Amino acid sequence: MNAPRILGKLTLFLFWIGMVPIQAEAGIWREILLENFELSNYNRENLRTKLEKGTKLPEISLSSNFTAPIPGSKQALVLRIPKEANFPFSLYFPKPIEVNAFIKEIAIPIYSSQSNGNLTLIIESQDAEVRQLNLTSLNYRGWKSITVSISKNFDQNDRVFLQKSSIRILGFFYLPYENNDPNQEVLIAIDDITAIVRDKYRPLRNKEVLLED
Repeated sequence: MNAPRILGKLTLFLFWIGMVPIQAEAGIWREILLENFELSNYNRENLRTKLEKGTKLPEISLSSNFTAPIPGSKQALVLRIPKEANFPFSLYFPKPIEVNAFIKEIAIPIYSSQSNGNLTLIIESQDAEVRQLNLTSLNYRGWKSITVSISKNFDQNDRVFLQKSSIRILGFFYLPYENNDPNQEVLIAIDDITAIVRDKYRPLRNKEVLLED
């Protein structure tokens, strides 16, 4: 029996017992763009703080001259935080990014001016629970590609047959370093947000067999 025929029979056997061959697993993941900061408007209405009314907020803008060194980037979101505005705040997308696929991880290029603060990602689970996932400490200078695992932190399986659940990405939360130089100005920039995803599996009447949506 030749090798291709053996491999074909092995693949069919693994499929029927509910296992996924390595070759198939490697081919089901794809990269998608979640936000490129080119089609939406951002202003101070996207910034929120729980501090007292009148607290100074950062300056927010979209820049085509200050982008990450990645192919195809035309515009990035820039946050300039003067020393008198260096307080905790949240940055929300104009509209939550809703993803129905199974997310393996999210990648975000982030620029830091070495402020030693901290940046987290705000996510709403399929159970409407809002959580923060740590992205990075801002103790570096320049652009850095940050990757955060979603599959290890959220249950993304559809719990009801044919009822698709989704994860909603709401925005970011910035927490300054309490011992920053009081005269230091903080600069943060965020560029194209992408995700590695695959279609979700749905159970058939025979629960041992899984098919992609």
